[in-house]
Amino acid sequence: MTSTGKLPYKHNLYKGIPVPDFITADRYEELETIHKTRDDDVYIATYQKSGTTWLQHILNELYDHPQGEQANIEGAVPWIQESPQEKIDSMLSPRIFKTHDRWDWIVKGDKIKYIYCYRNPKDVCCSFYNHMKRVFVGHYEYNGTMSEYFSDIFIKRDAAEQGWYFDHVAGWLEQRGNPNILFLTYEDMVEDLKREVLKIVEFLGLQCSDEKIDSVVGSSMFDAMSKNPTVNYSWRDGDKKIPGSKFIRKGKVGSWQDELTTEQADQIEQLTRDLLEIPFDIKIRDTL
Repeated sequence: MTSTGKLPYKHNLYKGIPVPDFITADRYEELETIHKTRDDDVYIATYQKSGTTWLQHILNELYDHPQGEQANIEGAVPWIQESPQEKIDSMLSPRIFKTHDRWDWIVKGDKIKYIYCYRNPKDVCCSFYNHMKRVFVGHYEYNGTMSEYFSDIFIKRDAAEQGWYFDHVAGWLEQRGNPNILFLTYEDMVEDLKREVLKIVEFLGLQCSDEKIDSVVGSSMFDAMSKNPTVNYSWRDGDKKIPGSKFIRKGKVGSWQDELTTEQADQIEQLTRDLLEIPFDIKIRDTL
């Protein structure tokens, strides 16, 4: 697992797919060999920029902070591929993990619960470009334009972190009959967050009062999240980034209309129809 100069940003490779440069081959090996699952483990799985932090916060609140009060969401709901195994082993149950893994890579267990949230690819494209170019400048060292990002990374197979968006989402959707996976969409969460939180509660078999649900929903709205220092990544403000850029940026559906060209949008629409909507009989909304 080594970095390559063939792509215009810092990364490592795992099974030929780009991954963040801080995720190591040794860590993947640990997860395959020495990591021990627990029956009540819960995984939040997404392609990048598809509601990951949002769901980390929601589940941490629904479970009443099983790891106690942490300085930020990274401590409460860690990215399992990034975290030392000693930390993972020491966590109290139920453990909630974040991952961007494809289905065929993810840790498996007969009773593990997975929540997979996917977002329309047009907004993912724009949000991840902002993430690379403005928010985590020092991490990626990416200098391309939006047009270059679109053609050289997003739309090209296996050029973006975790690989091609369409392969990632399709791989998970192939598991739709799996009773241990709850599928959510970012657009549904924006449209009616309480409805989607109730789906999560039912899926996980939690007992929550109406007051608890309302509290979780209230703290998970965009304005609340953007001001919450435990989830808005303000603890990373010392990292190199463009002044004024924010990790929690807009929280909207359809922002792509201000950032993609008609040709780019049409290209994504065609791929979405051919690779996701028609094969899986779904509709991926890019506006509300």
